[in-house]
Amino acid sequence: MSSQFQPKDPEYKARVGASFDEQTVMRLIGASLGRVEPGLVEIELPYRADLTQQDDFLHAGISSTIMDSACGYAAFSLMPAEARVLTIEFKINLLAPAAGELFRAVGKVRKPGRSVFVAESELHAIGSGEDKLVATMVGTLMALYPQ
Repeated sequence: MSSQFQPKDPEYKARVGASFDEQTVMRLIGASLGRVEPGLVEIELPYRADLTQQDDFLHAGISSTIMDSACGYAAFSLMPAEARVLTIEFKINLLAPAAGELFRAVGKVRKPGRSVFVAESELHAIGSGEDKLVATMVGTLMALYPQ
């Protein structure tokens, strides 16, 4: 484990995976969970023409969807077992057209807390032997605890 963070739940990987599997939108768009470490999560999405905008680039809404989940699950990996995660704010910067065969969103926690976490995500477009950074996101996530 090469993370600077220690998870509060030793079963964090299984909990992240189970929660990811509950997201029907991830199934709908064909996204899959990749690497899961304390405070770091990767989500991958193969290119699909039905997820593009008019110029055949991955739609910004789809980009933000996988980047938001990467941020959220990075934060979730550090939360206690009883917590749920909810995004309360994010900002995305679209740096280049999202053109590639595979898209990888890498979410990393920057500041964990008891209730509020700050995470960042990068979206990479991979294709033709290149890995290009196409978008960045900063998100604020909230841990929800049972009442």
